[in-house]
Amino acid sequence: MNQTLATKTMIAAVFFYSVINFVVAMGEDSKPFVNYDEPVASYLNRIQKGKQRFAFDGSVSFSKWQKAARDSLVKLIGLKQMSKELVDFKSKVVVDSSVSVDGAYTRQLCVLETEPGIRVPFYYLVPNRSKHKRLFPIFISPHGHDKLGLHSYSGTFKNDKHRDEVLAREGNIAEQAVLRGFVSIAPATRGLASELLVPDPMGRHGKRPCRAQLIHCLLAGRTPTAERVWDMQRILDWVLKQPEVDSNRIIMCGNSGGGVLTTYMAAIDPRITVAIPSCSFTSSISPEGYIFHCDCCLIPGFRNWGGWKELAGLIAPRRLLIIHGVKDGLHHRPTVDALGSEVHAIFKMAGVPSHMSLKWGNSGHRFYPQLMWPFIGESITNSITR
Repeated sequence: MNQTLATKTMIAAVFFYSVINFVVAMGEDSKPFVNYDEPVASYLNRIQKGKQRFAFDGSVSFSKWQKAARDSLVKLIGLKQMSKELVDFKSKVVVDSSVSVDGAYTRQLCVLETEPGIRVPFYYLVPNRSKHKRLFPIFISPHGHDKLGLHSYSGTFKNDKHRDEVLAREGNIAEQAVLRGFVSIAPATRGLASELLVPDPMGRHGKRPCRAQLIHCLLAGRTPTAERVWDMQRILDWVLKQPEVDSNRIIMCGNSGGGVLTTYMAAIDPRITVAIPSCSFTSSISPEGYIFHCDCCLIPGFRNWGGWKELAGLIAPRRLLIIHGVKDGLHHRPTVDALGSEVHAIFKMAGVPSHMSLKWGNSGHRFYPQLMWPFIGESITNSITR
Protein backbone atom coordinates (compact mmCIF):
# COMPACT_ATOMS: atom_id res chain seq x y z
CA MET A 1 0.00 0.00 0.00
CA ASN A 2 1.53 3.36 -1.00
CA GLN A 3 1.82 6.23 1.50
CA THR A 4 -1.04 8.28 0.00
CA LEU A 5 -3.43 5.32 0.14
CA ALA A 6 -2.32 4.50 3.67
CA THR A 7 -3.00 8.06 4.78
CA LYS A 8 -6.45 8.06 3.19
CA THR A 9 -7.24 4.73 4.81
CA MET A 10 -6.20 6.07 8.22
CA ILE A 11 -8.30 9.22 7.80
CA ALA A 12 -11.31 7.12 6.80
CA ALA A 13 -10.81 4.91 9.84
CA VAL A 14 -10.57 7.92 12.13
CA PHE A 15 -13.74 9.39 10.66
CA PHE A 16 -15.60 6.09 11.03
CA TYR A 17 -14.39 5.73 14.63
CA SER A 18 -15.59 9.25 15.45
CA VAL A 19 -19.01 8.73 13.86
CA ILE A 20 -19.57 5.44 15.69
CA ASN A 21 -18.65 6.96 19.04
CA PHE A 22 -20.87 9.96 18.39
CA VAL A 23 -23.81 7.68 17.64
CA VAL A 24 -23.14 5.67 20.79
CA ALA A 25 -22.90 8.83 22.86
CA MET A 26 -26.12 10.22 21.43
CA GLY A 27 -27.79 6.90 22.13
CA GLU A 28 -27.08 7.37 25.82
CA ASP A 29 -28.91 10.68 25.86
CA SER A 30 -30.49 11.73 22.58
CA LYS A 31 -32.20 14.73 24.15
CA PRO A 32 -30.75 18.03 22.80
CA PHE A 33 -28.97 20.18 25.37
CA VAL A 34 -31.17 23.13 24.38
CA ASN A 35 -33.65 24.01 21.63
CA TYR A 36 -33.76 27.17 19.54
CA ASP A 37 -36.80 28.19 17.51
CA GLU A 38 -36.55 29.37 13.93
CA PRO A 39 -35.17 31.56 12.51
CA VAL A 40 -32.61 31.61 15.36
CA ALA A 41 -31.71 27.92 14.95
CA SER A 42 -30.79 28.32 11.28
CA TYR A 43 -29.02 31.60 11.95
CA LEU A 44 -26.80 30.04 14.62
CA ASN A 45 -26.09 27.00 12.47
CA ARG A 46 -25.00 29.27 9.63
CA ILE A 47 -22.78 31.74 11.47
CA GLN A 48 -21.16 29.39 14.00
CA LYS A 49 -19.57 27.02 11.52
CA GLY A 50 -16.69 29.37 10.86
CA LYS A 51 -13.94 28.93 8.31
CA GLN A 52 -12.00 26.42 10.45
CA ARG A 53 -8.71 27.46 8.87
CA PHE A 54 -6.71 25.19 11.16
CA ALA A 55 -9.10 22.25 11.34
CA PHE A 56 -6.98 19.18 11.97
CA ASP A 57 -5.99 17.39 8.78
CA GLY A 58 -4.24 14.06 9.23
CA SER A 59 -2.87 14.14 5.69
CA VAL A 60 -0.48 17.04 6.41
CA SER A 61 2.69 17.13 8.50
CA PHE A 62 1.68 17.04 12.16
CA SER A 63 4.54 19.27 13.29
CA LYS A 64 3.94 21.84 10.54
CA TRP A 65 0.21 21.95 11.33
CA GLN A 66 0.96 22.41 15.04
CA LYS A 67 3.37 25.27 14.47
CA ALA A 68 1.05 27.15 12.13
CA ALA A 69 -2.01 26.56 14.31
CA ARG A 70 -0.21 27.53 17.53
CA ASP A 71 1.27 30.70 16.03
CA SER A 72 -2.17 31.70 14.78
CA LEU A 73 -3.80 30.95 18.15
CA VAL A 74 -1.26 33.05 20.05
CA LYS A 75 -2.09 35.96 17.75
CA LEU A 76 -5.85 35.33 17.83
CA ILE A 77 -6.24 35.51 21.61
CA GLY A 78 -4.11 38.65 21.88
CA LEU A 79 -1.12 37.02 23.57
CA LYS A 80 1.28 38.09 20.81
CA GLN A 81 0.12 41.68 21.22
CA MET A 82 0.72 41.45 24.98
CA SER A 83 4.20 40.07 24.37
CA LYS A 84 5.05 43.03 22.14
CA GLU A 85 3.58 45.57 24.55
CA LEU A 86 5.41 44.09 27.55
CA VAL A 87 8.68 43.10 25.88
CA ASP A 88 10.69 45.47 28.08
CA PHE A 89 8.80 44.79 31.31
CA LYS A 90 10.62 42.76 33.95
CA SER A 91 8.45 40.74 36.28
CA LYS A 92 9.01 41.40 39.95
CA VAL A 93 8.29 38.93 42.74
CA VAL A 94 7.82 39.36 46.48
CA VAL A 95 8.17 36.17 48.51
CA ASP A 96 6.71 35.96 52.01
CA SER A 97 8.36 34.04 54.81
CA SER A 98 8.03 30.26 54.81
CA VAL A 99 5.49 28.56 57.08
CA SER A 100 5.72 24.88 58.01
CA VAL A 101 2.43 22.99 57.75
CA ASP A 102 2.31 19.98 60.09
CA GLY A 103 5.94 19.23 59.27
CA ALA A 104 4.82 17.85 55.88
CA TYR A 105 5.49 20.86 53.68
CA THR A 106 6.24 24.55 53.68
CA ARG A 107 3.94 27.26 52.35
CA GLN A 108 4.83 30.70 51.07
CA LEU A 109 2.57 33.41 49.74
CA CYS A 110 4.25 35.04 46.76
CA VAL A 111 3.16 38.01 44.66
CA LEU A 112 4.40 38.39 41.08
CA GLU A 113 3.92 41.61 39.12
CA THR A 114 3.24 40.27 35.62
CA GLU A 115 2.61 43.64 33.97
CA PRO A 116 2.65 47.18 35.36
CA GLY A 117 0.41 47.32 38.42
CA ILE A 118 -0.94 43.76 38.03
CA ARG A 119 0.21 41.77 41.04
CA VAL A 120 -0.73 38.10 40.93
CA PRO A 121 -0.58 36.25 44.26
CA PHE A 122 0.16 32.54 44.42
CA TYR A 123 0.92 29.99 47.09
CA TYR A 124 4.17 28.09 46.72
CA LEU A 125 4.07 24.73 48.47
CA VAL A 126 7.19 22.58 48.84
CA PRO A 127 7.36 19.07 50.34
CA ASN A 128 9.52 18.53 53.42
CA ARG A 129 13.02 18.27 51.97
CA SER A 130 14.28 16.00 54.75
CA LYS A 131 11.88 13.32 53.53
CA HIS A 132 12.71 13.71 49.84
CA LYS A 133 16.20 13.87 48.35
CA ARG A 134 15.31 14.50 44.73
CA LEU A 135 13.96 17.15 42.41
CA PHE A 136 10.21 17.62 42.68
CA PRO A 137 7.79 17.56 39.75
CA ILE A 138 5.73 20.73 39.43
CA PHE A 139 1.97 20.95 39.88
CA ILE A 140 0.29 24.23 38.93
CA SER A 141 -3.44 24.62 39.48
CA PRO A 142 -5.31 27.76 38.36
CA HIS A 143 -8.82 28.11 39.70
CA GLY A 144 -12.11 29.04 38.06
CA HIS A 145 -15.02 31.14 39.29
CA ASP A 146 -14.13 30.97 42.97
CA LYS A 147 -13.12 34.31 44.48
CA LEU A 148 -11.19 32.43 47.15
CA GLY A 149 -9.76 30.04 44.59
CA LEU A 150 -6.05 30.14 45.45
CA HIS A 151 -6.90 29.77 49.14
CA SER A 152 -9.31 26.92 48.41
CA TYR A 153 -6.86 25.01 46.23
CA SER A 154 -3.93 25.45 48.63
CA GLY A 155 -5.87 24.44 51.73
CA THR A 156 -5.33 27.88 53.25
CA PHE A 157 -8.87 28.19 54.51
CA LYS A 158 -10.45 31.42 55.68
CA ASN A 159 -12.69 29.76 58.28
CA ASP A 160 -14.33 26.46 59.20
CA LYS A 161 -17.17 26.95 56.72
CA HIS A 162 -14.71 27.51 53.90
CA ARG A 163 -12.75 24.39 54.93
CA ASP A 164 -15.86 22.21 55.09
CA GLU A 165 -17.14 23.37 51.69
CA VAL A 166 -13.81 22.82 49.92
CA LEU A 167 -13.01 19.47 51.51
CA ALA A 168 -16.52 18.19 50.76
CA ARG A 169 -15.73 18.50 47.06
CA GLU A 170 -12.04 17.55 47.42
CA GLY A 171 -11.16 20.98 46.11
CA ASN A 172 -7.83 21.45 47.94
CA ILE A 173 -6.08 20.06 44.88
CA ALA A 174 -2.79 21.98 45.29
CA GLU A 175 -2.47 20.79 48.88
CA GLN A 176 -3.15 17.23 47.76
CA ALA A 177 -0.34 17.60 45.25
CA VAL A 178 2.29 18.78 47.73
CA LEU A 179 1.37 15.94 50.07
CA ARG A 180 2.07 13.59 47.15
CA GLY A 181 5.54 14.99 46.59
CA PHE A 182 5.01 17.81 44.10
CA VAL A 183 6.15 21.39 44.31
CA SER A 184 2.68 22.86 44.09
CA ILE A 185 1.58 26.30 42.92
CA ALA A 186 -1.91 27.66 43.59
CA PRO A 187 -2.16 30.94 41.66
CA ALA A 188 -4.89 33.55 41.55
CA THR A 189 -6.67 33.63 38.20
CA ARG A 190 -7.02 37.14 36.81
CA GLY A 191 -10.61 38.36 36.71
CA LEU A 192 -11.83 35.49 38.93
CA ALA A 193 -9.93 35.82 42.22
CA SER A 194 -11.00 38.50 44.69
CA GLU A 195 -7.44 39.88 44.55
CA LEU A 196 -7.63 40.42 40.76
CA LEU A 197 -11.20 41.41 39.92
CA VAL A 198 -12.12 44.03 37.34
CA PRO A 199 -14.99 46.03 38.91
CA ASP A 200 -18.33 46.63 37.23
CA PRO A 201 -19.28 49.79 39.20
CA MET A 202 -22.51 50.64 37.37
CA GLY A 203 -23.60 47.08 36.77
CA ARG A 204 -23.41 47.64 33.01
CA HIS A 205 -21.95 44.17 32.49
CA GLY A 206 -24.47 42.29 34.61
CA LYS A 207 -22.53 42.89 37.84
CA ARG A 208 -20.13 40.20 36.67
CA PRO A 209 -16.46 41.12 37.11
CA CYS A 210 -15.31 38.39 34.73
CA ARG A 211 -17.53 39.82 31.98
CA ALA A 212 -16.29 43.33 32.76
CA GLN A 213 -12.76 41.99 32.28
CA LEU A 214 -13.78 40.59 28.89
CA ILE A 215 -15.23 43.89 27.66
CA HIS A 216 -12.17 45.88 28.71
CA CYS A 217 -9.88 43.30 27.11
CA LEU A 218 -11.76 43.33 23.82
CA LEU A 219 -11.48 47.10 23.60
CA ALA A 220 -7.74 46.74 24.12
CA GLY A 221 -7.25 44.00 21.53
CA ARG A 222 -6.64 41.21 24.02
CA THR A 223 -8.75 38.61 25.83
CA PRO A 224 -9.02 37.39 29.45
CA THR A 225 -7.60 34.08 28.22
CA ALA A 226 -4.47 35.84 26.97
CA GLU A 227 -4.06 37.69 30.27
CA ARG A 228 -4.46 34.48 32.24
CA VAL A 229 -2.04 32.52 30.06
CA TRP A 230 0.43 35.40 30.33
CA ASP A 231 0.22 35.32 34.15
CA MET A 232 0.71 31.54 34.28
CA GLN A 233 3.71 31.74 31.96
CA ARG A 234 5.37 34.39 34.12
CA ILE A 235 4.74 32.33 37.26
CA LEU A 236 6.15 29.27 35.54
CA ASP A 237 9.21 31.29 34.47
CA TRP A 238 9.85 32.04 38.15
CA VAL A 239 9.17 28.53 39.38
CA LEU A 240 11.60 27.00 36.89
CA LYS A 241 14.41 29.05 38.44
CA GLN A 242 13.91 27.35 41.81
CA PRO A 243 16.57 24.75 42.62
CA GLU A 244 14.18 22.09 43.90
CA VAL A 245 12.06 21.61 40.77
CA ASP A 246 12.19 19.14 37.89
CA SER A 247 11.59 21.17 34.72
CA ASN A 248 10.79 18.04 32.71
CA ARG A 249 7.72 17.13 34.75
CA ILE A 250 5.14 19.94 34.83
CA ILE A 251 1.51 19.07 35.50
CA MET A 252 -1.25 21.65 35.11
CA CYS A 253 -4.75 21.09 36.37
CA GLY A 254 -7.77 23.27 37.03
CA ASN A 255 -11.51 22.91 37.36
CA SER A 256 -14.11 24.84 35.35
CA GLY A 257 -12.55 28.14 34.24
CA GLY A 258 -9.26 26.85 35.60
CA GLY A 259 -9.65 23.89 33.25
CA VAL A 260 -10.20 26.20 30.29
CA LEU A 261 -7.01 28.05 31.24
CA THR A 262 -5.20 24.72 31.62
CA THR A 263 -6.20 23.74 28.08
CA TYR A 264 -5.08 26.98 26.47
CA MET A 265 -1.87 27.09 28.48
CA ALA A 266 -0.95 23.52 27.50
CA ALA A 267 -1.88 24.15 23.86
CA ILE A 268 0.31 27.26 23.70
CA ASP A 269 3.20 26.45 26.06
CA PRO A 270 5.00 23.14 25.39
CA ARG A 271 6.63 23.27 28.83
CA ILE A 272 3.42 21.74 30.23
CA THR A 273 3.93 17.98 30.07
CA VAL A 274 0.60 16.80 31.52
CA ALA A 275 -2.68 18.74 31.21
CA ILE A 276 -5.79 17.84 33.19
CA PRO A 277 -8.77 20.13 32.48
CA SER A 278 -11.60 19.21 34.83
CA CYS A 279 -15.28 19.92 34.05
CA SER A 280 -14.36 22.27 31.21
CA PHE A 281 -13.07 20.50 28.09
CA THR A 282 -15.92 20.41 25.58
CA SER A 283 -16.89 21.72 22.17
CA SER A 284 -17.28 25.46 21.80
CA ILE A 285 -20.93 24.92 20.95
CA SER A 286 -23.50 22.15 21.20
CA PRO A 287 -24.96 20.67 17.98
CA GLU A 288 -27.84 23.13 18.46
CA GLY A 289 -25.52 26.13 18.78
CA TYR A 290 -25.48 26.57 22.57
CA ILE A 291 -22.23 28.12 23.84
CA PHE A 292 -20.96 26.12 26.82
CA HIS A 293 -18.27 28.34 28.32
CA CYS A 294 -18.52 31.55 30.31
CA ASP A 295 -18.35 34.92 28.54
CA CYS A 296 -14.85 35.51 29.92
CA CYS A 297 -13.58 32.52 27.92
CA LEU A 298 -14.68 34.08 24.63
CA ILE A 299 -12.13 34.24 21.81
CA PRO A 300 -13.46 36.40 18.94
CA GLY A 301 -13.24 34.52 15.66
CA PHE A 302 -12.36 31.24 17.36
CA ARG A 303 -14.53 29.21 14.98
CA ASN A 304 -12.63 30.65 12.06
CA TRP A 305 -9.49 29.22 13.65
CA GLY A 306 -10.78 25.77 14.62
CA GLY A 307 -12.23 24.20 17.74
CA TRP A 308 -11.45 22.37 20.95
CA LYS A 309 -10.20 19.25 19.19
CA GLU A 310 -7.56 21.48 17.59
CA LEU A 311 -6.61 22.79 21.04
CA ALA A 312 -6.11 19.17 22.05
CA GLY A 313 -4.10 18.56 18.89
CA LEU A 314 -1.67 21.25 20.01
CA ILE A 315 -1.14 19.35 23.28
CA ALA A 316 -0.25 16.05 21.57
CA PRO A 317 2.06 14.14 21.93
CA ARG A 318 2.18 15.32 25.54
CA ARG A 319 -0.38 13.91 27.95
CA LEU A 320 -4.01 15.00 28.29
CA LEU A 321 -6.63 13.75 30.73
CA ILE A 322 -10.14 15.15 30.26
CA ILE A 323 -12.40 14.77 33.29
CA HIS A 324 -16.10 15.49 33.63
CA GLY A 325 -18.87 14.75 36.11
CA VAL A 326 -21.95 12.85 34.96
CA LYS A 327 -24.19 15.18 37.00
CA ASP A 328 -22.57 18.41 35.81
CA GLY A 329 -25.43 20.47 34.39
CA LEU A 330 -23.06 22.91 32.67
CA HIS A 331 -21.96 20.31 30.13
CA HIS A 332 -23.53 17.72 27.84
CA ARG A 333 -22.17 14.18 27.92
CA PRO A 334 -22.94 13.21 24.30
CA THR A 335 -21.16 16.34 23.08
CA VAL A 336 -18.16 15.67 25.33
CA ASP A 337 -17.97 11.99 24.37
CA ALA A 338 -18.13 12.77 20.67
CA LEU A 339 -15.35 15.33 21.03
CA GLY A 340 -13.35 12.88 23.13
CA SER A 341 -13.43 10.38 20.29
CA GLU A 342 -12.13 12.99 17.85
CA VAL A 343 -9.36 13.96 20.27
CA HIS A 344 -8.37 10.34 20.81
CA ALA A 345 -8.17 9.90 17.04
CA ILE A 346 -5.74 12.84 16.82
CA PHE A 347 -3.53 11.38 19.55
CA LYS A 348 -3.66 8.02 17.76
CA MET A 349 -2.52 9.64 14.53
CA ALA A 350 0.25 11.34 16.51
CA GLY A 351 1.36 7.85 17.56
CA VAL A 352 0.49 8.22 21.25
CA PRO A 353 -3.10 6.99 21.83
CA SER A 354 -2.31 6.11 25.45
CA HIS A 355 -1.36 9.73 26.19
CA MET A 356 -4.99 10.86 26.07
CA SER A 357 -7.93 9.72 28.18
CA LEU A 358 -11.48 10.86 28.97
CA LYS A 359 -12.93 9.85 32.33
CA TRP A 360 -16.25 10.50 34.05
CA GLY A 361 -16.75 11.09 37.76
CA ASN A 362 -19.98 10.11 39.47
CA SER A 363 -20.98 13.58 40.68
CA GLY A 364 -21.12 17.18 39.44
CA HIS A 365 -18.92 20.20 38.73
CA ARG A 366 -15.85 19.41 40.86
CA PHE A 367 -12.48 17.69 40.98
CA TYR A 368 -12.18 13.89 40.86
CA PRO A 369 -8.79 13.17 42.46
CA GLN A 370 -9.28 9.41 42.32
CA LEU A 371 -9.33 9.68 38.51
CA MET A 372 -6.48 12.16 38.29
CA TRP A 373 -3.70 10.77 40.42
CA PRO A 374 -3.28 7.37 38.70
CA PHE A 375 -2.98 9.12 35.32
CA ILE A 376 -0.49 11.63 36.73
CA GLY A 377 1.51 8.90 38.42
CA GLU A 378 1.81 6.87 35.25
CA SER A 379 2.65 9.98 33.21
CA ILE A 380 5.51 11.19 35.40
CA THR A 381 6.88 7.68 35.98
CA ASN A 382 7.13 6.89 32.31
CA SER A 383 9.23 8.86 29.88
CA ILE A 384 7.24 11.94 28.86
CA THR A 385 7.33 12.78 25.17
CA ARG A 386 7.95 16.50 24.81
